[in-house]
Amino acid sequence: MSSTINEGAAVSVDAAMQLSRQRSTVLSGQLDNNQGSATFTGRLTLEQFADLTVVHNRKWAQEAGESLDQVTQREIIDAHANGLARFMLQGLVDATIKRSKGDPTVAPLVDQLKAIQDKVGVSMHYGLPPVTLVLPRQPDMRPLTDGNEQVVCHRMIVPAGVFFYVADGQHRREAARRVRMFLNEVISSRRVPKSSKFFPHSEEPIGVEEIEAWGAIQETFRGWTVVSYEAHLGLNVDQARQMFTNYNCHVKPVKPDLNLEFDQSNPINRFGKEWVEDELKLANGPSSKLELRQVAAINGFLFLGKSTIKSAPFNVIELLPTAKEFWATVMKSPEWQREGTLLREVPVLKALAKAWFYCFIARRNKKEDKAAALRAYIRSTVFDKAWMESVPKLSDHTVASEGEPGFRFSPAHNDIVGAIVAHVLA
Repeated sequence: MSSTINEGAAVSVDAAMQLSRQRSTVLSGQLDNNQGSATFTGRLTLEQFADLTVVHNRKWAQEAGESLDQVTQREIIDAHANGLARFMLQGLVDATIKRSKGDPTVAPLVDQLKAIQDKVGVSMHYGLPPVTLVLPRQPDMRPLTDGNEQVVCHRMIVPAGVFFYVADGQHRREAARRVRMFLNEVISSRRVPKSSKFFPHSEEPIGVEEIEAWGAIQETFRGWTVVSYEAHLGLNVDQARQMFTNYNCHVKPVKPDLNLEFDQSNPINRFGKEWVEDELKLANGPSSKLELRQVAAINGFLFLGKSTIKSAPFNVIELLPTAKEFWATVMKSPEWQREGTLLREVPVLKALAKAWFYCFIARRNKKEDKAAALRAYIRSTVFDKAWMESVPKLSDHTVASEGEPGFRFSPAHNDIVGAIVAHVLA
């Protein structure tokens, strides 16, 4: 097959560079109405998603020298963006492994890709929900027809220098941008950057085969996986702000219990559901059943030293033996089976878990010298009213109640945890 390339008139280097920067973007998709508003739906690669969009928040306005009257989005929540970036990187690694089955250039890299996957973690399912974009001007459209002259799709021509701005999905866009920066830096410097919040840092240089694996992941980012979008065409600032309100202010949050029940990606949550709950059932102690959210809070103190598991590490394989020993020590102690024991009270378990964290897991303020004493404390202590009264300041966080032991703990769990940990590790 031969092709003809038309030769343009001679121009200077500067003029040629200027012309190359003025190329428009052509996207294929469907032109439709959404509630009577013109919309264009299609797919972008993650590279295009990062390149062709902008977020109209305060930071953008300040950096671009624009009026705050143009702002249509809230500020980026850093932790949320990093969490999405980690999920996105997990998906890219998994997608690259899948791509290897049909790509002979990637197939030899599977072992390296799986080693990277062990570090970044896995999820039960990968996939980014569609994003909603706004194109502030009406673009040119070219209908594409079949043999019967029926329109099958459209090509939207977006002029150079015109960007979509994000109405719903700004954290996904920021995550894509951070992942791209991360991949570029890993490949160019042959090291995992210290600034990375979603992949474990290492001072050691990366070997040739691993760099090739990272290059394959970058190729997946650039062209092998996509995110769906719906672009609303020709909206002004007030209309875009109304979209933000509709998407973000009329949605009821998911209850934490349901989120924990459904979530398979958080390794600490999986440990609670797959191991701790089974062990609790086997223990058969009276009233030993704990709700999943309570198990998650206890494990938050055990793995991370705090009450939430949202910032779970990339994987917890190395920490699992220590975590299992904690729960086994608790459930095998004589107190676990005793009716009325305070050992099964959630704030007490949180406190013992945090003490265990300090002795076995913490990197700062580690109390390794207290490890043996902590094991003995859990195994031998009678957790009753006399014990409560022996812990300094703990009685300040109790409320009188009928029956044994004559009191209950207040909702101030963090204060209770602090008092017990100070006593146990004194």
